[in-house]
Amino acid sequence: MLAAGVDIGSNSFRLIIADIEDDKILKIVHEERTITRLAEGLIETGRLKKENIDHSVEVLSSFRKKINEFGVNKFKFVATSAVREAENASEFLDKLAKKGIYISVIDGKYEGLLTFKGVNAAIDITGRNVLIFDIGGGSTELIFVDNGKVKTVESTELGVVKLSNLYDFKKIVDGKTIAKVESNVKKVLGNFYFSKEAVQKAAATAGTATTVAAIDMGLKDYDYRKVNGYTIDISKIKSILKELAGMPFEKRTSVTGLEKGREDLIIGGIIIMLSILEIAGTNKVTISDFGVREGIVIAAAND
Repeated sequence: MLAAGVDIGSNSFRLIIADIEDDKILKIVHEERTITRLAEGLIETGRLKKENIDHSVEVLSSFRKKINEFGVNKFKFVATSAVREAENASEFLDKLAKKGIYISVIDGKYEGLLTFKGVNAAIDITGRNVLIFDIGGGSTELIFVDNGKVKTVESTELGVVKLSNLYDFKKIVDGKTIAKVESNVKKVLGNFYFSKEAVQKAAATAGTATTVAAIDMGLKDYDYRKVNGYTIDISKIKSILKELAGMPFEKRTSVTGLEKGREDLIIGGIIIMLSILEIAGTNKVTISDFGVREGIVIAAAND
């Protein structure tokens, strides 16, 4: 069955049109991704910027047009932390409604369940004490899975756009700054449940994780099939952080595998990633390109 899903994230918007059967993605027919930074400035003002709203409406209108072109009748537009937190979210929703686009604004718990659906469609997450984490622009979800079933979902307010609003990652980032950010990230994570038993397997999804995998593999042309199931050691992740942090912003743009528009966001994202792995007590992580977007399209097919 052909279905479409749109993930309206705090940093990027992602469209997928796919053939779905039994909660599995048989074939991706079309996909698009645009970095909008919808949440930029949200932490300081509590509001979405007008220019970001207008740009976001344009992007989503083009996504809706593409869905129509493929003749898809089952589709979902889903918004996460930026829209659920913004004081002026209604302005964004009203502008979309005038274009005939209606979206669901979901909470962090449901976001985590959709992420589980997506990751489960891509990699093996059976076994005891599996931790899935999704580092987004405005929030990070922690999904604890036991024997293929979700035990708990925790949603934190850690996000790469939020961290980039608090710290200047566009310049060379020294060890002192990294330590300060890491300390603050771990304080936030300390408020959430982590199993006392060692995590048997960790799986990470969303832009930070897939970018780290792409950098480690040296992917000039991103290929989700190569990223899905790729495992990387924590020591490699630390090396990538050290290399990127020691570069000026302009030089990061030439790093193979680093998506344009993510040159500053990747620093905070990797710090969150390393902090989660260290607290969870695991020294490696499996990467899943599939995540909340794929969970959305699977949910759309089931409606």
